Amino acid sequence: MRILTISNCPLKAHQGSGYIIIRFCNGLRARGHHVDLFGPEHVELFPAIRRAKSYRRGAGMLAFVMRKLPTARYDVVEFYGGEACLAATVLALLPRRQFLMVQHSNGLETSVREKLLKSLGSYSLTGDPVKWYQRGLLPTANAFSKVDGLVVLSEPERLYALNHGYQSEARVAVIEPALPDEFLDLAPCPNRESVIGYCGSWIARKGSRVMETEVSEILPQFPDWRFKLIGVGTDFRKDEHFPSGVSSRIEVIPFVEDKRRLRDLYQTIRILIVPSVHESFGLVTAEGMACGCAVVAGKTGFAHCLRDGEEAILIEPEQPGGLRGAIQKLIEDDSLRRRVAKQGRLRVQSLRWPVAIERLERLYQTWLAGSPTRPGVFPPV
Repeated sequence: MRILTISNCPLKAHQGSGYIIIRFCNGLRARGHHVDLFGPEHVELFPAIRRAKSYRRGAGMLAFVMRKLPTARYDVVEFYGGEACLAATVLALLPRRQFLMVQHSNGLETSVREKLLKSLGSYSLTGDPVKWYQRGLLPTANAFSKVDGLVVLSEPERLYALNHGYQSEARVAVIEPALPDEFLDLAPCPNRESVIGYCGSWIARKGSRVMETEVSEILPQFPDWRFKLIGVGTDFRKDEHFPSGVSSRIEVIPFVEDKRRLRDLYQTIRILIVPSVHESFGLVTAEGMACGCAVVAGKTGFAHCLRDGEEAILIEPEQPGGLRGAIQKLIEDDSLRRRVAKQGRLRVQSLRWPVAIERLERLYQTWLAGSPTRPGVFPPV
């Protein structure tokens, strides 16, 4: 297959979405397919402007793909991101186009907006009041409904797509991303210090508000325990978010780029908390489980289908006291913590890149062969 892939997010291997896109593309290349991969720096119009990024990327994706298509004969045009809505709308109208058009979502933006509005009262990722250019004026749903097929990262996103009529059952599929080899087949590390951990951006969607409140209540209750924050950024100041009485027991590691270093940090944590109100997948959850952490996670993304009380402790982050109660349960019941850590580690051993790549390859080949007209020819959607 010859594939044109256009991403709405930076292609940086140390960031979740960038890591996933790069690994899928490199995996397809390793299986003999030609993949032309382009990130936002190739498509975004007027990059010096800081505002209205989604609009500039949406228009830029359309302009870029229209310039690129005449230069090569592609079998698959693959988009990442709702900003592809304009491009998908226009390409769907091309008569007897010779390529399969796919949205390989790294998170259905329509689903994200609905969940944030319901849980936080705002569809800003940070939970702050939205600006005019954040009000969702793009026809984002077209990025998922005007394509020939939709690939999502978790079962909740598949169900959302079906419930909203984006695609038929045969044209929407879940392919879970995988873990780096460094995170698989790890030996247990039973003798860890008493550390609660968190890894990710410090924003409302990730549960920053509930952590500020409920971790601040847990630490005085259990004076032998500490809190370790990873990847919260260089601007994060713990004294601005936590009381002075507990801040001395909070360690901040602003940024980790190396995956081996991140793995080693996970292995110092007994309880990893991921109280996100929404995740398309939630790579941190899977990484922590692979490293033997007992995970407390919001019921979203990958965590949604885990066995509660066995592979993880699942919570509703917006429910007051839920995070605090889950942490307390694991601290006070060490046998439960060890069982959750063990079962969680076993659960994620199936998240391997050769498996995920083969599934994506077979899916695209099936969709190509299943054209309603003839192989490789797709009528307007």
